[in-house]
Amino acid sequence: MTRRPADATQPEVFGLNHAAYRCRDAQETCEFYEGVLGFPLVQALDIEGHPTTGEPIHYMHVFFDIGGHDPESPNHLAFFEVPDLPGHEFQFKRQWGMDLHFAITVLDHAALETWRKRLVGRGVQVEGPIDHEMFTSIYFHDPNGYRLEFAAQNDEERRLFLKNKADAHAALSRWSERKNRTSGPAASAAQRK
Repeated sequence: MTRRPADATQPEVFGLNHAAYRCRDAQETCEFYEGVLGFPLVQALDIEGHPTTGEPIHYMHVFFDIGGHDPESPNHLAFFEVPDLPGHEFQFKRQWGMDLHFAITVLDHAALETWRKRLVGRGVQVEGPIDHEMFTSIYFHDPNGYRLEFAAQNDEERRLFLKNKADAHAALSRWSERKNRTSGPAASAAQRK
């Protein structure tokens, strides 16, 4: 794990504290995350007023412990139920994975299969396992439409991930050059001819 940003003069960082999303219903969300996935509910905050703007809103903010590399510092997935807030409506829909998804690491491929069976046994539609070469995943949706992923790596996948990590900047440069050739101003000018 990298704790120091690319600029060594910056303070250390320690990974994800929490990711937060809107939910339709905090109780329904709890029943899925705690009841189906087994992630303990660790905070349920009944809050009056927006913490940064002071807007007079009333909302529920729930946090689930989703594990982590250090048992003393778990990662959390959090949700806001914000009912009846005109002008801030949120469209809950089944999310496409490339628009929004959240991936959680599991120990290994056996654990991934155990999760797949558990989810299917509880009536959750599961896609996969999908071999991405650098890891293997299963995908499913929560009651709010968010796409979730459990991912595992074996030794071969881990080696490939590290190999690709060394080439990340070069791969991004190749992508940008190709994208600019096919969709940039030069490509637009060529299409007009």
